[in-house]
Amino acid sequence: MRNALTRGTTALVLALGLSIPAFGGFIDIGGGWRAEWDDSLDPFVSVVSNGVLNDAVFIQKAAQFTQGQEGGFFPSIPIVFRQMSDEAVRYIVIDDEIIINSTGEDWGGFAMQIVGNSALFDPVRTANSGGGGPIGFTISPFTTANFSDDLQTLTIGGGVVSDGDIWFPGDGADDGQLWIDAGPGKGGTRTFFVFKETPLPGPGALGLIVLGLVGGRRRRRV
Repeated sequence: MRNALTRGTTALVLALGLSIPAFGGFIDIGGGWRAEWDDSLDPFVSVVSNGVLNDAVFIQKAAQFTQGQEGGFFPSIPIVFRQMSDEAVRYIVIDDEIIINSTGEDWGGFAMQIVGNSALFDPVRTANSGGGGPIGFTISPFTTANFSDDLQTLTIGGGVVSDGDIWFPGDGADDGQLWIDAGPGKGGTRTFFVFKETPLPGPGALGLIVLGLVGGRRRRRV
């Protein structure tokens, strides 16, 4: 699977140029799951399935961020993962990502957030996936990564991705995987969740964005 992943990553980089090929707003990734995004994101988002093994579907994804800060915050790119089968696998696993900074500004960090229903990051499986760094999913040039207590936010920092750079989290045979426990519904009940990624403009803004993410989640639960 990793050999196919590496070839797929190279092909994506060559195909990207300044944008990412579209998949018409959705792709069935296998294992009873579909990835969906807004049509306006078609030139900037790609999700590729690497197949299903046991109770997990493995994917690689790409995103090009083109918008600068709005009120001190970069706009997020959200992808919806929707359960399409009653027999859907439990885990969605990100083998690697290709993330392009075309925002005109350097990034001091990056946030990944799961919104909705029962899906959670799985730090144990991520740590055991064979990668380096603080969580087992390689994030270089960043050096710090922390899961929130509710396991729905991953905050990455301690480095810089400059404007015009391409960042490759998890890319490579020994760089680990990011595991998500998708919490599929059973007995005819199907679910979905949003996987939202947000660049962070610098160390000073890191805490503000994390507080905003957590605060927003708490308000929705009241």
